[in-house]
Amino acid sequence: MLDYVEGKLVKREPNFAIIDVGGWGVKLSVSLFTYNKIKDFKDQNVRLYTHMVLRDDAIELYGFFDEVERQAFVLLNRVPGIGPKVAISILSLMDISHLKTSVISEDVNALVTVPGIGKKTAQKIIIELKDRIKDLPVIADELRYNSVFEAKEVLISLGFNPKEIQLALDAASIKSDDTVEDIVKKALKKLSK
Repeated sequence: MLDYVEGKLVKREPNFAIIDVGGWGVKLSVSLFTYNKIKDFKDQNVRLYTHMVLRDDAIELYGFFDEVERQAFVLLNRVPGIGPKVAISILSLMDISHLKTSVISEDVNALVTVPGIGKKTAQKIIIELKDRIKDLPVIADELRYNSVFEAKEVLISLGFNPKEIQLALDAASIKSDDTVEDIVKKALKKLSK
C-alpha cells in the first residue's frame, strides 16, 4: 500500500488533486479540508497521505493533508453503509474535531447536515464510532463547535448551501472566542466575494 504521495501539485480542484511524481500524474480524491490546505501550493511540492480502495471495477486513491484525517476516513469506512465517497463528503463538511465532538456528544443533527446522511445513518455512525473515535489525536472543542454549528444553521436558513458555507468558514479566520454572530459575519464576508 502507498503511505503517501509526494511531488509537484499540477492541478487541484475541490474534490481532487493531481500530483506529478517522477513524470506520473497521480490523481487523488480529496476532501474540502485537504483542498483548502493545498490550494495555494500549485506547482510546488506537496505530500498527501493516501488510502487505496480496491473495487471490482476500479482502483481509487484518496489523499489527505495529514494522517489524522486519513485515520478518520478509515474509521468512517468501517461503518456499514458508509463508502469512501460518503466518508470524503463527511470530511469535506466537518473538520475532524467537529466530527469527533458530534460523535462523542451523539449529535445526530450535525451529521445529517451532510448530503447523503440521514437520521438512521447518523445514528449508525455514532454507535459504531463512539468508542473508536476517542483515539483520534484531536481535541473535541464542544464550545467552539456549537458556535460554528449554529452559524452554519443560520447560513443555511439564509439560503446558502452547505459546501459554500464550509468553504467560507474554512477561509474565515475563526477564533475560539468568536460568537455565533461574529462567525456569521465573517462567513458572509467570504460568501459575498
